[in-house]
Amino acid sequence: MPRMRGIVGIEAAIVLIAFVLVASALAFVAINMGMFASQKSKEVMAKAYEASTRALDVAGSAIAKVDTASEQVVMVYVPVKLAAGASPIDLNKTVVSVLIQKPNETGVAIADAVSDASVVRITMLDEIILDSYNASWFATSKSDTDRLLEQGEILILAINVTNSTGAGLPAYSTVEIEIKPPIGAPLLVRYEVPPILTSDYIDLIIGG
Repeated sequence: MPRMRGIVGIEAAIVLIAFVLVASALAFVAINMGMFASQKSKEVMAKAYEASTRALDVAGSAIAKVDTASEQVVMVYVPVKLAAGASPIDLNKTVVSVLIQKPNETGVAIADAVSDASVVRITMLDEIILDSYNASWFATSKSDTDRLLEQGEILILAINVTNSTGAGLPAYSTVEIEIKPPIGAPLLVRYEVPPILTSDYIDLIIGG
């Protein structure tokens, strides 16, 4: 009976090559899936980091305007800037909440306190007038009047504390401000009115 070694060897080689090709294809798919999963993990981590990192910072001392006749604070000005490395923030999607607490009185909360008015450019605090709004944004170092806070810009959050309380704030009152941007952790600051209110403008005590 004739032997068929050559043919069997070729068939075995073909089968082996087929196995190698299938294994290579599976390995390629596995590597691609691994790289895709790794990329997605990086994106998720980046978004989580962005969401947990504070996007805003206070850009100096908070100043209060005083009615020296009654010795009460009538306006509060808080300078705000982007944190280092933060992306521009849309002020239309930024929520500002204010909690005002006078000594021995119930606190007054102002949710979403900021008006929808455009950012107004000013050169002096005396130019800020808030008759019908609880608060609004004003620009001192901003070349445009859009509602984006960008790197290098400083905005002043002006709060009319008399609109919601019916009167000014006496000494030792506190003002707690929370600014929630659409991306990033909120900025929370707390100020206390100092005991002496005889000047037109004063610095508030931070962390009161």
